[in-house]
Amino acid sequence: MQVNYEAIIDEAKNKMMKWQEINEQNMWELFSNKEGYIVYTKKNPENGINMNRSQTEIARTPEQILDLVADVNKRPLYDEKVETAHVVEQIDANTRVIYVRIKPPIPFMSSRDLVMVQKVYKQNDGVYIVCSKSIIHQKTPPINKVERAEMHLSGWIIIPQQNQMTKIVTLQCFDPRGDVPTSVTNQYAKLQTDMMKAAVKYIALNYK
Repeated sequence: MQVNYEAIIDEAKNKMMKWQEINEQNMWELFSNKEGYIVYTKKNPENGINMNRSQTEIARTPEQILDLVADVNKRPLYDEKVETAHVVEQIDANTRVIYVRIKPPIPFMSSRDLVMVQKVYKQNDGVYIVCSKSIIHQKTPPINKVERAEMHLSGWIIIPQQNQMTKIVTLQCFDPRGDVPTSVTNQYAKLQTDMMKAAVKYIALNYK
């Protein structure tokens, strides 16, 4: 049966754009605000899993940021937590199936891997959106001794500003699966903000 990747990722993108707003309805709680990064947390209203929302600004163009964060092959360049990352299948110019394997946050714990559909959107106002969501794909069955995690939602929202800056918002709802202590689950939640900081640092150094 043909999988409708467009419907899957479009639904995830619509949820992300709704949930990324800071308002009473979304019930985000401020977690931290330091060094130019603002981080909010909440429970996913659909499954109760922790969600993170991180935000910052950088003096680079939206296209420069997109060039890095939309290319999964470049992720190991800036994200030291990633063991490997690559494209599994190119669906069209803006949609692909990707594979990412994440190092364990503590010793004696298995790596986590993800198979996701990813799509890049460009809105009429110049905003770019990169959205990813876990799927099952016949070319990437589970690997022995690697736990197949689930990304309920992950995305970058890249927003041009009036002052030659670009605002970046990331959202993530990640379930590491398996027998994971709460303390370790919280470490996985922190990885999203760490990844954003690493990406911004890499862009500042390598995109002029």
